[in-house]
Amino acid sequence: MDQTGSSETNGIASRQAVRLVFLAIGIIVFLLVAWVGRVIVMLLLGAVIFAVLLSAVVDWVSMKLKIRRGLAFALLLIAGLAIIFLAFWIRGPRIIEQFADLETDLPQATHQFLERVRSLQWGSWLLAQLSDYTQTSGNIGSALSRIGGFVLSTASIVGGLGLVLFLGLYLAAEPEVYLSGIRRFVPKSDRTIFDACVGSAVRVLRWWLISQMFSMIAVGTIVTVGLWALGVPLAGTLGIIAALLTFIPNVGPILSVVPAVLLAVVISPIKGLLVILLFLLVHFLEGNIITPLLERKIVRLPPALTMTAQLFLAVVAGPLGLALAAPLTAIAIGTFQVLLPDDRLPSSPSLPR
Repeated sequence: MDQTGSSETNGIASRQAVRLVFLAIGIIVFLLVAWVGRVIVMLLLGAVIFAVLLSAVVDWVSMKLKIRRGLAFALLLIAGLAIIFLAFWIRGPRIIEQFADLETDLPQATHQFLERVRSLQWGSWLLAQLSDYTQTSGNIGSALSRIGGFVLSTASIVGGLGLVLFLGLYLAAEPEVYLSGIRRFVPKSDRTIFDACVGSAVRVLRWWLISQMFSMIAVGTIVTVGLWALGVPLAGTLGIIAALLTFIPNVGPILSVVPAVLLAVVISPIKGLLVILLFLLVHFLEGNIITPLLERKIVRLPPALTMTAQLFLAVVAGPLGLALAAPLTAIAIGTFQVLLPDDRLPSSPSLPR
């Protein structure tokens, strides 16, 4: 009897050891595949994030109009396509033309800015302190002249992520189908905690995305009006860039001010200073008035944690990782609220009923 029990115990231990080995191998293979296709993984995550935002809107419309979710999704899709079509029909050619002008004007503005700095005594002294002045200044000019290319690549990413939008629409249309498929891979004993983690992560991410949408609209509008009032060229395009880059905390506001300042400095240094003050005022209002108005409903991401995630994902996946670092941080916070409940973590808000 003792030998039978001992053999059964050894058999169970052996099966558990084999299971752990296969699990470890599976995790290693998954991580290797994820690393090789990390850009694709980030695009898929972007589609999930877009689907979460769209699902929040669909659920709200379905609740308010008391209609089926499928009908609410169809109505939103038709309304969204109509708005996009009208926007491009009315302003599309002008926006494309302004982005093309920006690609030409920014390198010229950068060159003029460097020449103006070089003509000043302190500017010449500052550049002279750099080792290998000619090579270094050339590198500075080259880097700054690519700002236009970076801005345009940002706009191209936003306009060219059709795959993200396409997948996001499918995920938002029937999220339970895809979630149930993933749930099948979770052991039955862990499905309760899995459902709780998913629910918490989705709630935190939804409210963070909603707050960012309001911030982006506010920043883009105020920047456009302010630059137009200051007489800075391409104010509408620079406002769009400022709105889009607001989605990236910490880094986005800094990047958005550079092209506007370069174009303004070409006109006059005073105007460049006024543009800097404008952006400081805009982001002060965004951080101290707009966001606090939503603070009862959203989770504010810890800045140090967000910046760490941005640095890591920027190294791993480049600009796309940098752009998605903040929403992924929100997902992580929502998940850890369930796995590691702690009063020090931001509370998970509830969606409105």
